[in-house]
Amino acid sequence: IDGEECFIDILDTAGQEEYAAIRDNYYRSGEGFMCVFSITEAESFAQSQEFRDQICRILDNEDIPLLLVGNKCDLAHLRKVSTREAEALAAEWNCQYIETSAKTPSNVDECYAMIIRLIQQQKQTTNKSKSTKNEKKKHCVIL
Repeated sequence: IDGEECFIDILDTAGQEEYAAIRDNYYRSGEGFMCVFSITEAESFAQSQEFRDQICRILDNEDIPLLLVGNKCDLAHLRKVSTREAEALAAEWNCQYIETSAKTPSNVDECYAMIIRLIQQQKQTTNKSKSTKNEKKKHCVIL
């Protein structure tokens, strides 16, 4: 990504309940998240909201690298979730929204590049704030 080699570990639970037991541990160790739903299923859209709520609750943080992804854009004629509705949710979450098609594969690479960039930005911000705190700690005052 942007000339830098990156490695990612992906957990794709596809909302399956058999992963519920390990999901929390993966959330805790995750650095970035993609909430993926099918634009052809309103229930899938609602589940993505539940997953995002779980992630924020477990991490006790709402400022996390997150991407809302509407999949199956190749089936736009069967759309049940409007682009406007998904963009509104992304704005509420303060994250980006992208539509993809795993079938064609439209925007799939872009999706991964976006989440990696968000993770990198978060790390840079965290490192800057840590170095600022360390600089403040290095001052010596003798009275």
